[in-house]
Amino acid sequence: MTEHPITATPLPEGADRAYAKSVAFRYLIASTVILGASGLLGMVLRDSQAGAGRVPDAWYYAIMTAHGLGAFVGWGAFAVMGLAWWVLAEAGFPVRRFGRWMAEATWWLMVGGVFGVVVTCLLFKFGGSWVFLYPISLYGSGVWGKWTAFFFTFSVLLAGLAIVTWCVGILHTVVGPALGAVSKNPINRYFTSIGWGYLAPKKFASNGKGVPYAVIPLAVIALDMIIATLPLAVMLILLLVHTFVASVTVDPLWAKNILWWFGHPVVYLLLFPAVAVYYTLVPKKAGRPLVAGNIIAIGWAIAVTANVIVWAHHVYIDYPSGTIQASLNVISQPLTFSVTVVSALSLYSLFFTIFRSKYKWDTVGTALFLGLFSWFSAGLSGIANATIAFDQVVHNTLFIVGHFHQMALEGIGFAIIAATYAWLPEFTGKKLYSDRMGRWHVWLTFVFANLNSIVWMDQGIHGAPRRYAVVPHHWNSLNEWAVPVTFILVLSQLLFAWNIIQTIRGKGENRKVVTWQQAAPAVVAKTVVLAGLLGAIITGGWALGRHVGETPAAASTTPAASVPATIGGGDVASGKTLFTATGCGGCHTLAAAGAAGTVGPNLDTSKPSFGKTVDRVTEGEGAMPPYSSQLTGQQIKDIAAFITGSTGGTDDSED
Repeated sequence: MTEHPITATPLPEGADRAYAKSVAFRYLIASTVILGASGLLGMVLRDSQAGAGRVPDAWYYAIMTAHGLGAFVGWGAFAVMGLAWWVLAEAGFPVRRFGRWMAEATWWLMVGGVFGVVVTCLLFKFGGSWVFLYPISLYGSGVWGKWTAFFFTFSVLLAGLAIVTWCVGILHTVVGPALGAVSKNPINRYFTSIGWGYLAPKKFASNGKGVPYAVIPLAVIALDMIIATLPLAVMLILLLVHTFVASVTVDPLWAKNILWWFGHPVVYLLLFPAVAVYYTLVPKKAGRPLVAGNIIAIGWAIAVTANVIVWAHHVYIDYPSGTIQASLNVISQPLTFSVTVVSALSLYSLFFTIFRSKYKWDTVGTALFLGLFSWFSAGLSGIANATIAFDQVVHNTLFIVGHFHQMALEGIGFAIIAATYAWLPEFTGKKLYSDRMGRWHVWLTFVFANLNSIVWMDQGIHGAPRRYAVVPHHWNSLNEWAVPVTFILVLSQLLFAWNIIQTIRGKGENRKVVTWQQAAPAVVAKTVVLAGLLGAIITGGWALGRHVGETPAAASTTPAASVPATIGGGDVASGKTLFTATGCGGCHTLAAAGAAGTVGPNLDTSKPSFGKTVDRVTEGEGAMPPYSSQLTGQQIKDIAAFITGSTGGTDDSED
């Protein structure tokens, strides 16, 4: 390992630096407000699934949609997009006039898009999910109408255009005069901005000075997101037209591919600017340049291409057998693994920058380290998800939800939190209100965000379905256990909010500074007391959930011994397994499966015939979707055999 001598020279005080402060501060405050609202919505969802304040299904899906887009785009993306302007200022790259126009356009487009999503979801109950898969948004089952679908789609389009304008502004900035590139060719200048000068210094020369490391991920994601977002914008425009002109249609599978062509890189829209924050702040806290920083150029050389062609790992199980599915899988799995190279090299460089340095373990330093740890751990579960054999098991389960929250809330979120604590005093010209309060916030967030994700991942490993308002009741125990965890996680963000407010008010100016050594005994004592209280709360929640989860279901009216092994060509035992794995119990009550769902018909009392069950599972009806694209004909027969045999329904398979 060697320390590369390249260091960034921040912009001097002046109009350029003042603008970067202003725009970054504005983005940061707006996104933090959105975080607060989205977090409260998330707590409502958690409580509802646990039965602690159940909301009607239509409202559940509307809140889920608002929470997903609000937290991911309105907080995560909006925050790092704003911080990126300041990262560039710290690297010595001024935002020129055209870049400022793009920064302002991004602000208004994003605010308008997020506002539209909130209105359509929370006032008009749009519940088509935050991934808005075609044609779900156009069929509200009487809950929302075409105008609601139109305005929701238009709002998403505004947010997409905000991403494009931000990318254009970033590109205009990174290839500008501050780059110091010898060549005037725009293509050569772009590749210089993503660090190719470290790999081929003669071809991508920059007046003897390498591009600052923090600039590289911003330049990479700016190009990638333009490539990823423009096709999505076209699809959204087609959906807007289709809302009122039914003859303008889109192939659903094509639409899903376009969605994930955008949907995977948009994760990196959050991660790559967060990496730029890590590249900027970790060396400052360690008091030395990024260790082996030049090796990261190898990872970014891979990422700039692989990032936009790995979408197909989101559709491992979508195509019918005998189609291009196998070919897509063979290509996408190794490509996905290749994207991890940049994470591996970056984490290697960042951790060894901290190793044996005089690292400052204040709020900022702690948040950065815990963020790096979370990035690493979430990356491991991401590799598991990208493995076809594992994905086929967990793809439609809560495991994905747990992974996603771990990466977004911790791996990326801690970069935003660290940047807020580090740069809010710079933006406001006022001292941070309380570093000690900041450390409490950081540790509470780390512990309870991880517990929150672990619950989901455990449920998912055991088959709990995602995107269901009500999950099968045998997961009630963990859902109940998660209620106090989520409550404490949300409550801890009040420390964050109070620290920000008091800092802006200038209340940190005259506070007595207490060193960590002086505060340590009191902190340890308070930690022990708090841990005991929290342990009692969590244990109580777990005990309550266990009691609810073990409440015996009503006995089946049909003795188990009387159920034949097969009915109508379907295997009863296999059907029971499929009934649980597919999440049927989330909507239906069936004593033989330990299911107590209340969304759909009670199967114990309705006793559907074999033929009717096959028809309903295959074709769907009302709120129940068709499963013919997810289950084979034999699997549907197996489920029908289990339901018919368990409830004493009629075997009309020979009729």
